Amino acid sequence: MQPWHDPDLEEIRENYLQFAEKLNGDTPKRDLEGEFSPERWKRVADSGFLRLLMPNSLGGNEVPVTHLVAAMEGLGEGCRDGGFNYALCNQICGIQNTINMFGSDQLKAEYLPDLMSGKSMAAYGFTENTSGSDAYSMETNAIADGDDFILNGTKQYITNAPYANLAIVFAKTTKTRSPFSLTAFLVDMDWDGASHGQEFDKMGLRTVRMGELIFDNVRVPKSNILGVKGGGLRVLTESTLWERAILTATALGPMARGLKSCIERAKSRTQFDKPIGSFQQISSKIANMIQRYKLSRLVIYDMASRLGNGTSLQPHAQDAAIAKIFVTDNFIKFELDAMQIFGVRGYLLESFHQQDLRDSLSFSIWAGTSETLRNTVAKLAGLPVE
Repeated sequence: MQPWHDPDLEEIRENYLQFAEKLNGDTPKRDLEGEFSPERWKRVADSGFLRLLMPNSLGGNEVPVTHLVAAMEGLGEGCRDGGFNYALCNQICGIQNTINMFGSDQLKAEYLPDLMSGKSMAAYGFTENTSGSDAYSMETNAIADGDDFILNGTKQYITNAPYANLAIVFAKTTKTRSPFSLTAFLVDMDWDGASHGQEFDKMGLRTVRMGELIFDNVRVPKSNILGVKGGGLRVLTESTLWERAILTATALGPMARGLKSCIERAKSRTQFDKPIGSFQQISSKIANMIQRYKLSRLVIYDMASRLGNGTSLQPHAQDAAIAKIFVTDNFIKFELDAMQIFGVRGYLLESFHQQDLRDSLSFSIWAGTSETLRNTVAKLAGLPVE
């Protein structure tokens, strides 16, 4: 039995699909204008979505990881707002799960309840203008000063940055290029010296804003370290692995929705007195789309079924990289085929197909570019890849 044949998972997926359909309406307008919807964020939080995987003791819902995937799939199929869905799932996988794994009991009790309720929004402050795949080239630094660290630097291209009131921030606590040179901090953006910088307009995931986080002599208590001093690389690795393994589930909803739309189009659209689905070029595209969707679904649910809440993904590092590469490639090809089936109608801004295509391209970048991940797969196979 495949994971999605589990009646509990299907019920979760269907419930979130029906709920998410009510979140549509002005999505094309907000996508065009790059407008985030705090009101929708609160509605999804009220549904309990942001409580999934979180500790029962803090008001969370410690369900199996496959339950989160089912919820993400239903949310993505029902709600056509890819940027909004990505922001929600990124907060669970990248922020809340990381705090749950590495935060002290004090930090979890202080910050997780507001994140789960939707009262707070958080950002993952890693990327800089000169630092992406090369973590050791990071310029943001933190210098110990008594019971605090003094944090200085600028993080760029950060999802949720313009409206985040909390951030996980990575900084160098030594000047060496060492696995122990990075430390992860939990930083309140209301603290003196912390501010939001410029925003960046982008081609896809437009309804979640991207911007800068600026830190100018911000005093961060040592108690706000995630993990231990010098343990930032481990925090980064685990959180990134979770994103690679699970955040790709945000592709399943758009593929399910797009497949239904394309099949209906192939049946109803006629050319030369025949439905276009009768032409092998079109029917072959749809056959490929079905394969890409079903195989991507299988890969993601398989990964999720092997993971435990808050557990290390290091034993699954290669599989997580393979999963992200596979789903990314199939998602992009799927959306390109959908555009061809709809032709000029799919190219119009009112069409969700062109929006899904733009959103799909981001998968080849976040949580490790596809090129970097192929190197990772090869390295973990024992090859001397630099």
